[in-house]
Amino acid sequence: MDQEKSKMEFKSTVADRKLCSITIDVEVSPEIVEKEMGDAYKLFQQQARVDGFRQGKAPINLVKEKFAQDAKNRAIENVMRNTVYHSLAKENFVPIDFPVIDDFDYQIGQILKYSFTAECHPYIEVKNYKDIPVKKEIFKVTEKSLGQSLDALRDRNAKLVPSSTGIVTDKSFVSVDYDAFDDKGVAIAEITAKNHMMDLGSDNTMKGFAKALKGAKIGDEKEAKVEYPSDYPNKTLAGKKITFKTKVLEIKEKELPELNDDFAKDMGLESLEELKNKVKESIESEEKRRQESDSEKQVVEYLVEKNKFDVPQSLVAQQKDLLKERMRSYFKNQGVSADYIEKQIEKGEAKFKEEAEKNVRLSYILNKIYETENLAVTDADLEAEKNRMKESNPARSEAVDKYFAEKKDNIMLSLKETKLFKFLFDNAKIKEEVKDMPLKKEE
Repeated sequence: MDQEKSKMEFKSTVADRKLCSITIDVEVSPEIVEKEMGDAYKLFQQQARVDGFRQGKAPINLVKEKFAQDAKNRAIENVMRNTVYHSLAKENFVPIDFPVIDDFDYQIGQILKYSFTAECHPYIEVKNYKDIPVKKEIFKVTEKSLGQSLDALRDRNAKLVPSSTGIVTDKSFVSVDYDAFDDKGVAIAEITAKNHMMDLGSDNTMKGFAKALKGAKIGDEKEAKVEYPSDYPNKTLAGKKITFKTKVLEIKEKELPELNDDFAKDMGLESLEELKNKVKESIESEEKRRQESDSEKQVVEYLVEKNKFDVPQSLVAQQKDLLKERMRSYFKNQGVSADYIEKQIEKGEAKFKEEAEKNVRLSYILNKIYETENLAVTDADLEAEKNRMKESNPARSEAVDKYFAEKKDNIMLSLKETKLFKFLFDNAKIKEEVKDMPLKKEE
């Protein structure tokens, strides 16, 4: 716009102002809008094609008749765009994005009236980010907890062998044929299986099958009744009572390997003692990650609780959409139907919004602490991280260099977060409590 247009005469009034939003009412004189419409007509006259006339030669009255609504829309859009930013500048308000027009009213020859809402980043001072109380539970590995982990390793490497009793138990692996029938006895053709293996000890196995098959022998025919919830992902089964007519083909059970040097060698190690040490190291490494995650969660919850303020709803909406998309992607990878996914997302709407607002507020809090404490990720930090990765992957030195060249921004963000949380933990009040590693409950 030229200088004359940039100095449009209009009146703006702040209707509402909050920490990160402002609503402004605007009135623009009819002369300004009419001038914009005149400019729009001239533009249409130059560019539009009108039957019976060469481009740019159509009479202005014919152009006005044909493009009246288009010219009005263009004029209003131009006036709003110009006056919106002048209104914001007058209030020293820097918007995150283009403001949202809430309402407008205009008839040709009258004053253009409209209101808009804009959002900005909130100015905050973070409180209580030093001396954060953190309770750190440290679980030490005991002989019993180590034994449980070794038993779990044996279980994962067990072989399936024919049942020693020939009778199905609640821990059996049973191969069956089955056909499905609805509550009227009509066969469901698409729900059938041949030689289907079931782990009756798994939580994923329908309880109706486990109950029906328990005590059965090879060749026995049993009926398993299963009632599916209305929101079950498979629409064919959702909300229905299904009878499965099954025939037991094979009964197997787990045979666990002996815990000895031979088992250790099967795991690629030299001895049982070395296997125990490796398993213990793995438990301790996982325990360290759990401690870090739990401590970080305590710090985050404390900061969010102690620093409550409004955040831009446009950013909350973006974050909410991201959370929903993650959920869609997760369920989709599990083979869940689109209808079921959308129903679950609809049910979780309030939770998504709450989580999104928390995430946005936390982002402002952490960035403000980082800025206040003059923390920074240096080239030396990047180089140290690169060298650490090369030491962990000595055969992939070139790949590491390429990764750092392509993903520098992402690596910087990760290092920024690491440095920030190190600062928070260095300045926290951490109370450590050492306990024995809790044992897993026996099934």
